[in-house]
Amino acid sequence: MQTAPQPANIFAANLAQLRRTEPELCQRLLDQPPASLQWAASNAGPLWATIDHQGRQLALASRYDPIAEAEKLASSVDHTKHGGIVVLGLGLGYHVAHIARHMGNNSLLVVFEPNLALLRAVLERIDHTAWLGRPNVVLADDHMDRAALLGRVEYFSAMMMQGIALVTHPPSRQMHAEALKQFGQMVTEALSYCRTHVATAIVNATRTYRNLALNLPYYVAGASTDDLYEAARGYPAVCVGAGPSLVKNVDLLTDPAVRQNVVVITAQTTLKPLLARGIRPDFVTALDYHEISRRFYEGLPDLPDVTLVAEPLANPAILDSYPGPIRVTNHKFLDGLLGALAQPRIPVPYGATVAHLSFYVAQHLGCDPIILIGQDLGFSDGLYYSPGTAIHDVWAPELGPFNTLEMMEWQRIVRHKPLLRKLRDIHGRPIYSDEQMLTYLKQFERDFAKAPQKVLDASEGGLPKDHTTATTLAEALSAHATRPVPRLPTPPRRLDPDRLAAASRLLRQRTDEVTQIRQLSRKAIPLLRQMIEHQRDRPRMNQLLERVEKIKRRVNELHESFNVINDLNALGAFRRARADRAIFNTDTDEFERQRRQIDRDLDNLDMLIQACEEAMKIFRDALERVEHHQRLNRSPRAPQPAAA
Repeated sequence: MQTAPQPANIFAANLAQLRRTEPELCQRLLDQPPASLQWAASNAGPLWATIDHQGRQLALASRYDPIAEAEKLASSVDHTKHGGIVVLGLGLGYHVAHIARHMGNNSLLVVFEPNLALLRAVLERIDHTAWLGRPNVVLADDHMDRAALLGRVEYFSAMMMQGIALVTHPPSRQMHAEALKQFGQMVTEALSYCRTHVATAIVNATRTYRNLALNLPYYVAGASTDDLYEAARGYPAVCVGAGPSLVKNVDLLTDPAVRQNVVVITAQTTLKPLLARGIRPDFVTALDYHEISRRFYEGLPDLPDVTLVAEPLANPAILDSYPGPIRVTNHKFLDGLLGALAQPRIPVPYGATVAHLSFYVAQHLGCDPIILIGQDLGFSDGLYYSPGTAIHDVWAPELGPFNTLEMMEWQRIVRHKPLLRKLRDIHGRPIYSDEQMLTYLKQFERDFAKAPQKVLDASEGGLPKDHTTATTLAEALSAHATRPVPRLPTPPRRLDPDRLAAASRLLRQRTDEVTQIRQLSRKAIPLLRQMIEHQRDRPRMNQLLERVEKIKRRVNELHESFNVINDLNALGAFRRARADRAIFNTDTDEFERQRRQIDRDLDNLDMLIQACEEAMKIFRDALERVEHHQRLNRSPRAPQPAAA
């Protein structure tokens, strides 16, 4: 018989596992004395315990059979449908252990326990090493805020969108009802973000990858953001958003003595309003999908001293229309497409909006502090946009005595009335926001929580933001804009002709390889259908498997192009993950499991063929774009490098 582990050894073993994923929580546990629990062996054998609650002993698990009780509590979880499981209250953890034991790697488990002293006491006595520290398990206490939770679950967005199960531990509800309610609200908000994130990825997948490929000339032969890295280290940046509060303080940047002491980064929405005020930003950011964004650049003069920083997924019309130097941020899809032709780049995070991208550019430059203006994330004074933005020019023909600009602003807000939420702004006054704006706020707060720079919210309006210091722009400039910013590098405006030629050759190669992958996928489909028909004929199955494996080996030889197709196949990946969960968590015999796997592979091949056909169209259009820019580069009127 083995000797039962001593409590100190159990605690050390639990912490060793937990430290893999929750190092800060481990430190808090070490600093926290354990709660006083009354432990005893249950009738069935495993430990049960009580804790003092409001003058009486509250049982944290069944004194008769805590394991059976845990299984009953966890029975609401259907692992074939639920990709995300949220447990409110650890108790003694038996229900969590049961859920984790039956959960595969394609699910996410979030466990919330607000009582740190209780958590330590439990980890000192019960071995939970089987599930602690797993990459897809999050153990949270009441120190985890909204930004931290979002940062932990964002990677698992696709899993969470395949179904959520909520399990509440009854004794924990009695002790910490309000804390569980608040954490549940945080989970709901995180789910809202995940839903937006996943829906955008799936719905816009084709448009996204088409834009990426069409911007290949700028990506492969133009300027990157690398030589901006740390170029303004320690100097303040002002990130300009298009919120209604912008009119309160933006004119402070018209003073040349102030302007020379800050880096100004504006979203494309506010470029024209800044220029109209005589404020020339250093950078303008762009990432919007739609061609309507071209309107932000119509009628602009040449801007040799204002650099466009664009994500390569932005609509190509933006880059084609911009009358100044252009830099393009990194993107893993294009690096995969380019293969050996790709150049190492210092990464700039992808932005949910141009406002987020502006913040990331400020971080990339090394600016500190980063000052936000016009970042309302709500509808201050019943307005959607700051006055003077390009959308007002679009609305101009519709204006009249019975349809004012203010009316159209309000109509823009109430159009999504079911998604509106009434909150309090930084002044404590009522303000409306919506689900989309609040999703952006969550991402901002996640970024601010991780930022080594000081973030100053000088918007003077809109929603409060965690992990920022609220101030006025005048105060921020007075404290930090005290010395001239060094001259920032300006990129050449001509594309590299040699790299354009190399990209042209590569696109032809990729098109040929994708054609081969499509043909191989079509050959595999009848073989898989025969496998369903002859499942119980082992010799025949072996022959079919060998033929399928031969096709698979050929596809693997085209791995670079195959990886590109898999990126395009976002919907197929989502469906495959959902099918995998159902297969893994369904108790069936060998032949039924195999048949379900073949059905999954048939569906995946069908989606893969569709992705191949879409890719061939995209690559052909991208090749036309590259050749177009080759002709422009040969033209004597091609843009010349900007003056140094």
